Amino acid sequence: MGAVFTSEIVSDAKAIDPIGAQYTELKRDSETVQSIASKETEECEKQGKWSELPSLPLENIYSFLRREDQVNMSLVCRSWSEGYSSPSVWKTFRFYLTEPQLSMDTCPVMKFVQKYSAMFRYVEIRGPARSENNLLVKNFCRHFIEFLQILTRNTQLISVEFRYFLHCFTHIDSSTYNDICSAIADFLASQHHLKLVEFDQCPFEYQESVDLLRILIENSSESLEHLKLRYFVSDENKDIKQDSNAAQKLPMLTDFPSLKTLYMDYSFIFENMVVRQSAAIQTVKNCKTLVLSKLIIYNCRNYTEMGDFRGLTSTNWRYMKRLYPDLQIELILTIDYLARQVFEFFILPNMPVSRLEYSSVDFNAGTAIAVLFDHLLSCKTNEHLLSLKLDWDEPTQHLSSTINPFLQACKKLKCFELFMFNTTSGIDVLLESWLENRPEYLEKVIIDILYIHNENDFPGLIKINEYLSLLKLAGLNISVKLRIYS
Repeated sequence: MGAVFTSEIVSDAKAIDPIGAQYTELKRDSETVQSIASKETEECEKQGKWSELPSLPLENIYSFLRREDQVNMSLVCRSWSEGYSSPSVWKTFRFYLTEPQLSMDTCPVMKFVQKYSAMFRYVEIRGPARSENNLLVKNFCRHFIEFLQILTRNTQLISVEFRYFLHCFTHIDSSTYNDICSAIADFLASQHHLKLVEFDQCPFEYQESVDLLRILIENSSESLEHLKLRYFVSDENKDIKQDSNAAQKLPMLTDFPSLKTLYMDYSFIFENMVVRQSAAIQTVKNCKTLVLSKLIIYNCRNYTEMGDFRGLTSTNWRYMKRLYPDLQIELILTIDYLARQVFEFFILPNMPVSRLEYSSVDFNAGTAIAVLFDHLLSCKTNEHLLSLKLDWDEPTQHLSSTINPFLQACKKLKCFELFMFNTTSGIDVLLESWLENRPEYLEKVIIDILYIHNENDFPGLIKINEYLSLLKLAGLNISVKLRIYS
């Protein structure tokens, strides 16, 4: 069973699937549409002339509906059917094929892609769901390549997102992989106004990943504002070790002068993009103002794998701050062991870390959180932190004496999240200390506890609930969640 002291459930009624029901559009046979539209128009006119709704309100209504509801709405009358073909209905398109669609001889979605793709502006492409049926993966690859070829001919997009191709790439042969890379490269080369590009869990080989970055620079560098490269390279070290000039082939961050947000795994590519830029700072210091303001770095490697990197230095980060005066860094670290070596490798002086997420996948990671706090203070990370999230797997009775001094040193910190495993005491003392000396700069606090015992054995339960109520009355947005697994 589970017990929760406070919980907040938030649902987003507007979080809809923009294209999730293309398959239902098969019923839009032209003769059927005309017949239904004619009959429904007469009925609508009798009931208040809904068919005469102006085009702008009609398009706004369409924009709030899921694709299947848009289809149904388009069948009401002739006027609404015409509204279905308006640009606002088709500016966002999600290419995701279900198993029933992939099992068909022809893909019904392509009919609408051919007809409306010139109106596309925001496209999300999702790889096939995990399946043991290699035929479905093969069919997806064929339709995906065709889809990109249509976009290459017909569209100028503002954003494109490639997501979850990991399963696809592990179940195709080299020839199909090369065809996919070629189709993506041709598509990116045809686009000249992209503002957002995301590759999320699309692990290319090293050479293809570098080629795709080069194509982006050649065709969209002036417009590109947001770039995400999450699990973008499958095994970069294998190719890098065979190419002594691998680093020289990489772009620099300054090759994207309009980039505002970069989300990237810590990798050979990222490291050398920064290092090469630092080395060339004298040649770029007179270029136009660079606007990169958010750098999100993600790492989920064990320490032995990190031995392949030489590591960035505080000097590299000083150059970064000079080039990007408004830069804020969000650092998401997931570690398995040797925790201290990991955070000392990544967190350095001159890094303006505004958000830090620090978690472990092993309950025996084995570095006291006080050591992390000492390192953050020595690097002056506390001067920049706005958000801090910790997985703390080491139960202790001294939460308040460990946490509070660091929180008091973080004058900008707004959000603090703490996950603890099987703690036995200390939460009530921590909350009580905040009643006496509350960290007023904090706006939100979440404490999440996984407890493998009976909830009646959890110490300080009554006091915790009492302190929570008092802290909320004092203006602190705080919740403590207790998850019991007995």
